[in-house]
Amino acid sequence: MGCSCASNQTEDANDLGQQNQGTIASRPAMEPVKAYEKPLPAPRTAEELIRPGSGKALAKMWDTRAKEANQSSKRNIFSKHYDPSAPKLGRGQEGYGKAPAGSKSAERAERAKEWVKEQIGLLIATIIKIGTKDPEGNHEVTFGKLFVIYQDISDTLVGTLRRARKYGCVRFEGVH
Repeated sequence: MGCSCASNQTEDANDLGQQNQGTIASRPAMEPVKAYEKPLPAPRTAEELIRPGSGKALAKMWDTRAKEANQSSKRNIFSKHYDPSAPKLGRGQEGYGKAPAGSKSAERAERAKEWVKEQIGLLIATIIKIGTKDPEGNHEVTFGKLFVIYQDISDTLVGTLRRARKYGCVRFEGVH
């Protein structure tokens, strides 16, 4: 498919140059822009796109990722490819209730764990600071006193106490 307007402009410019040779300096004619219609190549597989002996591992990695993404979208209830009959992880299976490794959700979960550990450390430091030692050498404080002091530190006292008990850092009676 040729570009007819480019060649027409060239002809018009040449006509103007011939008519007004005394007033307008003649410019060299512009080459017309040519475009050729070529049929699109047939789609090829990843293996066909690879030069022999190079990048096969890369192609295999992307194929694996594509298959994993397809499987994941079949298990995702919000996906248009959701398949209720697709196999799902059950309780007790590896990876159940956890974000996939390397995902942003897994990163957020890791940051949350670190934050909880910092909060537990702050709680224990506060208990040591305001508490009294019992005969066994452990620090103890009543919840009321801890609550009053801790309200200026954080608003997550109960949750932090429960998490600290789960990790075995503190002992107290109450609902488990």
